[in-house]
Amino acid sequence: MKKIVSVWIMLTALLTLVSGCGFGPQSSTLGNTPKSGNTIVIGSKNFSESIVLGNMMYDLLKAKLKHVNVQNQPNLASTLVAWTSVKDGQLDIYPEYTGTGLVDILKKPASTNTEQVYQTVKQEYARQYHVDWLDPIGFNNTYAVAVPKAIAHKYHLTKISDLAAVSSQLVFGGDPEFFIRHDDGFPALMSKYGLNFQSTRQIDVGLKYLAVASDQFQVTDAYSTDGALIRYNLVVLQDDKHLFPPYYAAPLVREDTLKAYPEIKPILNELSGKINNETMKQLNYQVDVQHKSADDVARQFLVSHGLLSS
Repeated sequence: MKKIVSVWIMLTALLTLVSGCGFGPQSSTLGNTPKSGNTIVIGSKNFSESIVLGNMMYDLLKAKLKHVNVQNQPNLASTLVAWTSVKDGQLDIYPEYTGTGLVDILKKPASTNTEQVYQTVKQEYARQYHVDWLDPIGFNNTYAVAVPKAIAHKYHLTKISDLAAVSSQLVFGGDPEFFIRHDDGFPALMSKYGLNFQSTRQIDVGLKYLAVASDQFQVTDAYSTDGALIRYNLVVLQDDKHLFPPYYAAPLVREDTLKAYPEIKPILNELSGKINNETMKQLNYQVDVQHKSADDVARQFLVSHGLLSS
C-alpha cells in the first residue's frame, strides 16, 4: 500500500467526527528555529498512532538520558514536515513506516517482501541521508480486509481466501481511493483472491466502519491497526496471499545524534517486538474512542511492560 499522508489525515479527521473525540492540538511545524546544544528533539506525525509512539520514545529517553535536554514535538503536519525537519537537523527522531520510507521518500516501487523492504530503507537512508532505522517495533499498519464479527462467524472467515467461496453473497464497501489503487487496492484484491462480490459501494472513509457494522455492506477495506475496528466489532482477515505491502513502524534517528548519544539505540530498541497489531489497535482505541490522552496511553503502556518506572 502506498500510504498517502493526506489519506491518513482525512481518516483521522473523519473518524474524529464519527466518534466525537479529539486528536489534541492543531498540527504543527518546527519552523526555522535552530536546535540548541545538548538537546534531542523527538517528533511524531499528526495522527494518534504516531503521537503515541513518539510519546513512548520521549518518555524512555527523558527518563534514561538524565544529562540531555529531551524535547517532544508531537503532531507534525505531515510526513514531509517530519522528514524535512530530520534532514535539516531540527528533529532528531520520529517514528516512521517502512512502506512510507520505501515509496514516499526513496521513490521505489512497493514490495510485499517485509525483510527486503526494511533492509532497503535501512541501507538507503544511511547511504543517502545519514539517518538510521532502528529495530521495527513489531506491528504492521497496512491495508486490510475487515468484516463484522457476526459475518466472520456465519461464513467461517479467518483469511481473505475464505471469501472466495461466499463473496457472491456479500457486498463490498470501501473508500474511493481503495477502488482505484491498482497494485494494492480493489482490482488486485479481486484478481489475486478470485473474488466476485454481489455488488460494491463506495463510501467516505470516515463512514465506512459504521456502515459495515450496520450491515449496509458486509466487507470493507481497513487499516490494520485502526482503533475503530474494536469500536465496531470488526474482524481483520488474514492476508494469506500477501497482497498488501508491509508498513512496519520503527524509530528513525539521525546518525550524528546516535554518535553523540549512543545510548539512544539500546534504549529505543527496547520497544522492538513489544507492540503487535492487536496491541497497537488497542492503544489507538484508547485515544480515538475512549478519549484518553496520547501521553497517558504511552506512559501507561511503558509502565505496564516494565520499560518505565511508575
